[in-house]
Amino acid sequence: MKARENELQFISVVLDLLVLNFTILIFAFTFYGFHINKPSDIYLCVLLANLSWVLAFIFIRKKILYMKKGYRPRLYRMLKRTIVFLFIQGILFLPLMSLIGDFWLFLLTSSLVFAFAKLFANFVYFKMVKYYNKKSSHVKRALLIGDNQTMRKVKRIIKVNPVLNYKFIGFLSDNLQGKNVLGSCDSFIEVIKNHNIHVVFVAVKTPDELISDCAKKNELLHTCNQLGVRLLYVPENEAIEMGDDKMEKMNGITLINPQKIPLDHIENQIKKRMFDLVFSGMVILFVLSWLYPLLGLLIKLSSKGPVLFIQKRTGVNKVTFNCYKFRSMRPNNDSDLKQATEADPRITRIGKFLRSTNIDELPQFINVFRGEMSVVGPRPHMLSHTDKYSALIDDYLVRHYVKPGITGWAQISGFRGETDELWKMEKRVEYDKEYINNWSFDWDFLIVWKTIFDLKAFMNAR
Repeated sequence: MKARENELQFISVVLDLLVLNFTILIFAFTFYGFHINKPSDIYLCVLLANLSWVLAFIFIRKKILYMKKGYRPRLYRMLKRTIVFLFIQGILFLPLMSLIGDFWLFLLTSSLVFAFAKLFANFVYFKMVKYYNKKSSHVKRALLIGDNQTMRKVKRIIKVNPVLNYKFIGFLSDNLQGKNVLGSCDSFIEVIKNHNIHVVFVAVKTPDELISDCAKKNELLHTCNQLGVRLLYVPENEAIEMGDDKMEKMNGITLINPQKIPLDHIENQIKKRMFDLVFSGMVILFVLSWLYPLLGLLIKLSSKGPVLFIQKRTGVNKVTFNCYKFRSMRPNNDSDLKQATEADPRITRIGKFLRSTNIDELPQFINVFRGEMSVVGPRPHMLSHTDKYSALIDDYLVRHYVKPGITGWAQISGFRGETDELWKMEKRVEYDKEYINNWSFDWDFLIVWKTIFDLKAFMNAR
């Protein structure tokens, strides 16, 4: 079983050490640069400060990420860690006083600045994320099944920990008199659709318990996949241990994810996002910066209308976003309903070239940089296609558990272009699900490589 807290704590300590080292070096070369005779003194101070912070983190670490009572207990714990940090630093520093003399003042000053800057930054970050969660459409809207003590604890953790990126919407309970109850358990599908739910938490006494009176776990999972929502079980026994990779801990609460995918892990999300930022940034800087004005002129000369074609498409968690493309068609009223065909009369002369070389997709690197898409992932579909195929293909909406991509496993495998027959979309969904369930960083590199250098994969990968 992997605790999400461990992942976040590792990221937290790495970021802390980066800020600490940056603070010490800035102090050293800004305020003490003209008085430092031995650079080894700086290196020794850096070593001591890093060791002190790691030890302080080990001593004061539990439940620092997921608190139950808002920011104040979090602030109190960070203050305790800061005091422990300074105390450990003093103990380690005393035997070395004769070696570096008055340099202790520099170390103390830089450490205090780091500590209080961190407290202030954490407070600002906490408030910003909380505000973002109230306004953003990308926050995962959470529905809790069962108005009981376990679910109320989950609700509290969600509400006071905005970093989890959940927004509590309400309960499903047969006790319709309870607060925040949206309906009975029988209205499960209706509530999910009406309130645009992204994730469902279900309280169970044991992992194998039947949900409600008639639905088994796998039946509920199938229903959630059909609706495109994630499912998490919460055993009422917090001490349960199964040694299962599908389990994780959240402030003492065990979560069981029956359909855990690689991109549920935070480290994988970070690796993929960093790759997306670097790759899309390079394309925007070195390709789109000169190609955009050139193609913009050609598109304008070919027909009246804007340079970019902006279309609403379905993204991660079924959130709608504006997908950018170089316009390859004349403006028409069917662009959001009718898929382009090989001999489509709406396509302009320059549009044929753009579509045959896939250059019209390049503005989607702006979507990647903005975080709406990824370089690799299931292709985003028109809203009309999402509505149509979600009713025809089992688990179609599973594609939206991850960000859509510019290219993908289905595209380089030959399932691309016009889907004039249902089986073509079924095969595309099958390959998308395979990618989602078995994602790896190496696989993304392979898909990008084949998209760029394999002519068959590159051409018409729509």
